[in-house]
Amino acid sequence: MPINTRELMEAVGVLTDRENVRVAVRSSAKGAAICGATCFVGGLLAGPVGLAVGGTLGAVGAGMMSRGKFRPVSEIILVEMSDRERERLKGHIVAALAEFHPTDMAVLLPLMMGSVGAQQAILRTVVSFITNEMRMQIVD
Repeated sequence: MPINTRELMEAVGVLTDRENVRVAVRSSAKGAAICGATCFVGGLLAGPVGLAVGGTLGAVGAGMMSRGKFRPVSEIILVEMSDRERERLKGHIVAALAEFHPTDMAVLLPLMMGSVGAQQAILRTVVSFITNEMRMQIVD
């Protein structure tokens, strides 16, 4: 029996949720720019104390601005990925687990949930796929 892509993606979603793997949604660069700009302006206006105050205010502002802009990887996998991308991710996961010989979901699911080595291989594969193929930034 072949591996069902939907079931595999749901299991991977559970694993990434458990590990709290999240993706930044194009706001990290803006937050860094805001933080740096306020630090710069504070330094110009008040010297070393202004650097500290400007950096602090910029960090708080950037944090407030980015609230809700980080999403779980499971949401990206289950909602935003196209079927073609899910199939490619499935291929990467099955290749990463080749040493375990997963032939169907009956073998793969218990392996994913019971083997720390398999879980780490899957997480590395998902992070690599999200970062390299989808050009998204993983948040630690």
